[in-house]
Amino acid sequence: MSILLSSLERKLQKVEKMNDKIWVEPSRDFICKRTPDGLIKYVSPSVQVMLGYEPAELIGKLYTLFVHAEDYNRILSTAMPDGEEVSILTYRIKRKDGVYIWVSSQISVVLHPETNEPFELFSVTSDISAKIKAEHFILEYEKLNVVGQLAAGIAHEIKNPLTSLKGFIQLMKAGEELNHNYLAIMEEEIKRMEAVSKELMLMAKPQISDFKSFDMNDLVDHAITLLMAEAAKKCVEITKQSTLGDGMFLCDGNKIKQVLINMLMNAIDAMELPGEITVSISKSDDELTIAIADTGTGIPSENLDKIGKPFFTTKANGNGLGLMICYKIIEEHDGKINVESSSKGTTFTIKLPIH
Repeated sequence: MSILLSSLERKLQKVEKMNDKIWVEPSRDFICKRTPDGLIKYVSPSVQVMLGYEPAELIGKLYTLFVHAEDYNRILSTAMPDGEEVSILTYRIKRKDGVYIWVSSQISVVLHPETNEPFELFSVTSDISAKIKAEHFILEYEKLNVVGQLAAGIAHEIKNPLTSLKGFIQLMKAGEELNHNYLAIMEEEIKRMEAVSKELMLMAKPQISDFKSFDMNDLVDHAITLLMAEAAKKCVEITKQSTLGDGMFLCDGNKIKQVLINMLMNAIDAMELPGEITVSISKSDDELTIAIADTGTGIPSENLDKIGKPFFTTKANGNGLGLMICYKIIEEHDGKINVESSSKGTTFTIKLPIH
């Protein structure tokens, strides 16, 4: 028993020495003890390195006097841990030279042994200014990156309409007789660019979609009709298979049509001549499913999880932004897109919940 007690005493002495080191040895953090009301009772010498004050200058002063005005109320409401052992607070505190720095404090409450009431606040405070600055830099970089993505998206999505407009203008300049059909097509292309611009703005600032009741059969038929000429030019046949009795569905029709057009265009581009695309539509009690299957060369398995990510594409002149917009539109409808692929082709399956 005496040997055991001696061992315990040695361990206790070791712990006491470690505690002494925490209080005495220089540290980049500073330790503070204050009353529940916030009056400083003790502060470690390392406070001079961080804040420029001698410890004696702070004793008896209210800790919150040094806290930034914008953080003051938040600190007051959370500085006393409620039912927790430790509270971690991030805020700005003023140095002696008047400069505010960002700090993080781990605060614990010491309870009175007799009354079990808060007796003292114990905190360890670290300077996190460099970390906050780095996070701010990363945030600004991400904002610029998003701007770059949007700019690339604009170039990607309006390239084809602009090409069409340019072609018609060249025909007119060459002395072609004005054809009102040309004007109608040009107007449609301009509307398409306007719609794309709205979609890109949606990516930057989400907005409420215009949900109305649409016939899904009609939306699919319209998308297929728009691409029939392009498909025929590449010897690709597009067929529709629908088991829908009542095709009415609550959605943003223009956005769903944009998804269908984009996915059909991708399927056409993936073809080796000749090819087939099958659009299948089905509905259960709680879900509507649209599957777009092609007979192209397929997507390597290691690339499947990259589909829908910006700038990932398997096309030589693509950038992946078209599919990224598709994924975002389907997410807005609380739906999801699944991709299955093999050497015999790829199937994109859109699943939309029925509200």
